[in-house]
Amino acid sequence: MTVVVGYVPTETGFSAVTEAERQARSRDVAVVVVNVVGTAGYAVPTAADQPNLDAVAAHLTASGVRNTLRQVTDDGPPADIILGIAHEVDASLIVLGLHQRSWLARRVLGSTARSVVLAAPCPVLIVPDIDQSSKEPESADADAPPLPSMGQTAPWTPYKPDESSSGS
Repeated sequence: MTVVVGYVPTETGFSAVTEAERQARSRDVAVVVVNVVGTAGYAVPTAADQPNLDAVAAHLTASGVRNTLRQVTDDGPPADIILGIAHEVDASLIVLGLHQRSWLARRVLGSTARSVVLAAPCPVLIVPDIDQSSKEPESADADAPPLPSMGQTAPWTPYKPDESSSGS
């Protein structure tokens, strides 16, 4: 049994590795780090270069976790590659980082996390998106229609008494 972690070289990707490390230590199993590189090579931001992968392996080893790295060059969907490796190594857990996308991008492009969750042979742990770049472009409600069109009221905010209006 092992913990399989889908890795991309971002803050969220490293957060997924850290969670995989924690889970592997608690289960006393090894970690298999999977990084998918399409035939476009390192021009794709999800492709980790060798120094990056070496740093991940060094981190896991320094933490006392047995580990192996699998960098797969394939234009197939990353979810299929991760699931194939999970079946191959008899994974007890798959860990993935979630990367936020707009509503339209999720519908058109699909989601590696969603595909893995729907077909996984074991539990899947999703680590939330913490990448700085994903925080800036849009708010969480950017794709939501205005509240009045849905017959909803504005979000509730607790009443905070004004210090000047207190009876003192």
